[in-house]
Amino acid sequence: MAELLYHLALVDEWETARVVGEYRRSTRGLDLDEVGFVHLAHEHQWAGVHDRFFADAGPLVVLEIDPSRLGAEVRVEDGFPHLYGPLPTDAVVRYWPWPFE
Repeated sequence: MAELLYHLALVDEWETARVVGEYRRSTRGLDLDEVGFVHLAHEHQWAGVHDRFFADAGPLVVLEIDPSRLGAEVRVEDGFPHLYGPLPTDAVVRYWPWPFE
């Protein structure tokens, strides 16, 4: 398995994605159709993403993603992985609330 990837999601958006089978939010307030990709992070990056973009957000979950289960291309651009398609919910191998409970 390749290095795991991560994404921060608002709880309600993640719960909706679990029902429909795919997650289409690129980043906070923007979706895949607007941006063209889903922002992901390496393990050492997601806490910084939280501090920069989600510090004032409501309940969040950290999504841990197995890249071998993704159906679309992942490109590392400016040091961050970008998924050029929707995130299949079955590619998320684990998720947990942030902050940790």
